[in-house]
Amino acid sequence: MSTRVVTRTADRRVPNQRGLQTRQKLMDATIELLATRPYRDIKVLDVARTVGTSPATFYQYFPDIEGVVLEASRLLVEETTTALDGFKDGSWSTDGLPGATRLVDAVLDGWSGHLPVMRVLAAVAAERDPRFVKAYVAATRPIVRALTAAAQTTTPNDEGKELAHALVSGLTGTAAHESAGSVQGLTKHQRRRGLARLVHAAVTTAD
Repeated sequence: MSTRVVTRTADRRVPNQRGLQTRQKLMDATIELLATRPYRDIKVLDVARTVGTSPATFYQYFPDIEGVVLEASRLLVEETTTALDGFKDGSWSTDGLPGATRLVDAVLDGWSGHLPVMRVLAAVAAERDPRFVKAYVAATRPIVRALTAAAQTTTPNDEGKELAHALVSGLTGTAAHESAGSVQGLTKHQRRRGLARLVHAAVTTAD
């Protein structure tokens, strides 16, 4: 799927129409490679060859592969925010397990077109790269907000935040396996259902 995020070149120039098309092709090719290969195995040359251009052309638009991922994460943030707009006040939790299921589905369905980007964000953020930490926080902030709002009536504020961040880790972990048919004998539906039960238990159980 096209990321549809096109702004400026690596040196901050605004590309012309042809440049915008080239930049978009480079971004799309990088994301497609991320969907099938380990992040650190992808080189600029691989992306350039996929598009039918040169590494020099790649560097006109992006500083490195990480730059493509960070640019693509902007759309991930926008779409996650939109997908969870109806959950931010925490009222979904009053509907019990069905409400938790809707939240889990909204997150994972919203991420479905961005799974390669989300996987890389989570992995590199865990290595404490500040650029990726910032992007990961931005991508998961709408989820933390929705979970914290739901938990605040049953847990102290700090504990509500702890629960929210723990559940976000569960969501990103589940997202990493979304495209797999079966993981340890569990289908995607079963993995989502198990996560929804954890969310429901976390936001409805007082300390």
